[in-house]
Amino acid sequence: MREVFAVDLEALYGGSFVNWEAVGESWQKHTLPSRMLLIRARAYLERSGRPELPERVEIISRAPLPEEIRRAFASPPEPEDEDASSAWGDFIDAALAAELEVVSYGERPPILHELRAGLEKAAEEAGGRTPLGRWFLARREALPGKDLPPEAGYLPV
Repeated sequence: MREVFAVDLEALYGGSFVNWEAVGESWQKHTLPSRMLLIRARAYLERSGRPELPERVEIISRAPLPEEIRRAFASPPEPEDEDASSAWGDFIDAALAAELEVVSYGERPPILHELRAGLEKAAEEAGGRTPLGRWFLARREALPGKDLPPEAGYLPV
């Protein structure tokens, strides 16, 4: 019998799949993706008037990141707010790109495979035609490495 696990849609929408310590490492190395993250955080903050959530402040508190990135992460929009949700998606995409910048090349394919599978399952559970379902599908499509084989065991030479 196959076990079925539900995806925590709220946590996934909130960027739970991003390793913020790695993003902080990317920031300290002055990578281009980390600088693009700052631009995306500022763009999101311009569109969002959401208050910071204390539990989200705690999650990112140890990462060495600029205040705008911290504030953006700590105040995710409601999924129904399509304008802010779009800017939030750009912010999350930029955070993932910054994270991948410090992940070794050999580890990227399995990570990307797991992310794609999780985002696809989340879209299915949220309803592919709903705003939240479309948001998950957009994140899946924004992931790099579409030229990689679909199986998770692939490691480049």
